[in-house]
Amino acid sequence: MRRLGAFSALSLGALFAARANAVPPDPPATASPALSSPTFPIAITVAVENGTTARDDAWIAAQIDDANDLYGPLDVRFRWTLRKEMAPSHAQMHTRDDRDALAPLVEKNVIDVFVVAALEDVDEPGRYRKGVAWTSKPTGKRFIILSAAAPRTVLAHELGHFFGNGHTDVPDNLMSYSRTGGRVFLDESQVARVHTFASRFLATGRLPDVGPPRLLP
Repeated sequence: MRRLGAFSALSLGALFAARANAVPPDPPATASPALSSPTFPIAITVAVENGTTARDDAWIAAQIDDANDLYGPLDVRFRWTLRKEMAPSHAQMHTRDDRDALAPLVEKNVIDVFVVAALEDVDEPGRYRKGVAWTSKPTGKRFIILSAAAPRTVLAHELGHFFGNGHTDVPDNLMSYSRTGGRVFLDESQVARVHTFASRFLATGRLPDVGPPRLLP
């Protein structure tokens, strides 16, 4: 495995996100510390199949950069801190068991993102998804899975689920599938939920603030 610096932000493209698993419940309504522009660590684990990684580092960097492009103005940022590879047995996701089998690979105190070659819908066999925010019922561990077929900004959508937001039908909303070509956004209630989850992650130690992404020279 190797540790990486973050990458500079790129412009936010159109979103083509996959349906996510059930959104986690809101945290208990207890006092949370004020949010102060935290940067959360992302660990990337890439499947290797036939000697080739599901996606290269440039593709991964673009997904993270686009997430920062959207969430940065909301005072929440992400930094790529760890890269690993995983066995070909994890390259093809077809069942719930396939997804749950990723749980032992989860790292502590990071947002785990697994990049796989194919991600089949577990409720509609034969239909393939671009990404999912998944909770492993046997372990309770929550992580994100991205398909190699995912277009830009799918990670940003799945992070929306990771930080507590469900889907909406509002056009151009990050959590919607409907696009008109306008600015992609989160509404006030969604932003508040992101902040609530971010504060809770910090307060409980679930995620640390790893400092701002380093700029490339």
